[in-house]
Amino acid sequence: MAITTVRLRQLLQLIAQGQEYKFYSWTEWRHLRLEVLKLDRWECQKCKRRGRYRRASVVHHIKHLRQRPDLALSVWDGEARQLESLCKRCHEEEHPESRTEGKGDRLRR
Repeated sequence: MAITTVRLRQLLQLIAQGQEYKFYSWTEWRHLRLEVLKLDRWECQKCKRRGRYRRASVVHHIKHLRQRPDLALSVWDGEARQLESLCKRCHEEEHPESRTEGKGDRLRR
């Protein structure tokens, strides 16, 4: 699924306002997220590469949303994956700034 011109403009505006987290409530993202989790069999792909199994709960943009908003709704970037399923621990390794320290802190994907 490619991002439409209208949605790309909306995403760029959210990024400029520091509110890109709102992207994750878009219907298109929620549907694509579920597709990616199913594609990866709900398995953390980083753990899998390490020979372990952990259930995935997060879909990660390999090329970060801020740097490549045009790929926000793309599973693939050419022949390489752009979205992959990760467990919370592996996603926090990718984004240490997103770690939740206390109750009420929000995890930003």
